[in-house]
Amino acid sequence: MMKAVQIYGYSKKLEAHINDVPIPRINKHQVLIKTYVTGVDPHLILAIKGKVRIFDRYKFPLTLGIELSGVIESVGEAATDFKKGDRVYALMPLDTMGAFAEYVVADANIVAKMPKHLSFEEGAAIPLSALTVVQAFDVLKVKPGAKLFIPGGTGGFGQIAIPYARSKKLFVAVSGSESSRRFALSIGADQFIDYQKQDYVEVLKDFDYVIDTRGVSEFRKELRILKPGGKLLSLNAVPNARFAIQHGGFSTIQRILFGAIGMPFDIAAHLQRKTYDFLYVQPNGKQLKNITQWINEAGIKPTIDSTFAFPQVSEAIAKIAQGTAQGKILMTIQEGE
Repeated sequence: MMKAVQIYGYSKKLEAHINDVPIPRINKHQVLIKTYVTGVDPHLILAIKGKVRIFDRYKFPLTLGIELSGVIESVGEAATDFKKGDRVYALMPLDTMGAFAEYVVADANIVAKMPKHLSFEEGAAIPLSALTVVQAFDVLKVKPGAKLFIPGGTGGFGQIAIPYARSKKLFVAVSGSESSRRFALSIGADQFIDYQKQDYVEVLKDFDYVIDTRGVSEFRKELRILKPGGKLLSLNAVPNARFAIQHGGFSTIQRILFGAIGMPFDIAAHLQRKTYDFLYVQPNGKQLKNITQWINEAGIKPTIDSTFAFPQVSEAIAKIAQGTAQGKILMTIQEGE
């Protein structure tokens, strides 16, 4: 048996329970990972509250958590890229989750070996943010010399997105609280806006891209700072028809629904000769392997906001719900070797 953090249903109370559950078994295409550290991410809050039911209808009891670092415990016969003892990290599928557990089964094609210079804590801070920015850049088709704005870009996502964007020769502007200014500039931001003192709509103009982390409430403001032909990609607003077509795997009802709820956003963007896209990040071991190479070459070391012990899972969830982290929030499942 092992311990896992689970919920029994959707709830606004953000309650979770540490339960004893069987250690899962692998098939020939999977690996069993002994989990050392997990990332505590904003997606967690959406999942517990049932706000991602439009994408994922979970089976309960549900083991929470989507990113982790750890060591390979056993390997399926077809998972030839790994061996027992490998230090690895992964983003779990958002529709099943499962990272908040002492042992995790993952398809080998979503796992990658960790950057050699990172601790397990630092490794667990990487997969979600890095895969999100890589997939966002693929959708946006970013070009060197272009201008990117990330509102609220000083948390776990921003600390990877900013240096990655700079490595692609983009001009990067971010907004946040004044206490985040030094951090944002230190990791490569070209421009910082204190949202408590300045309205970015009055400061920024003619941007090529916006990666939205704030949701529907900021949509029209973000659209305004784009130049004609500019692209707005949201991580937190609503899906649209193009998202459904690009990703596939959705039911006919979901595709119709996505098209309907995204239509006002598509129309608003089209009227200004701009485009709107939505991203729901997907696990990808090949992309994560490429990210490992970039992190090794660039010497990237993510900033940790706070780390909680396994029994403190409720405190960790409460912390991420505050939305004030500077860097990554983590939870230690068991001590690394």
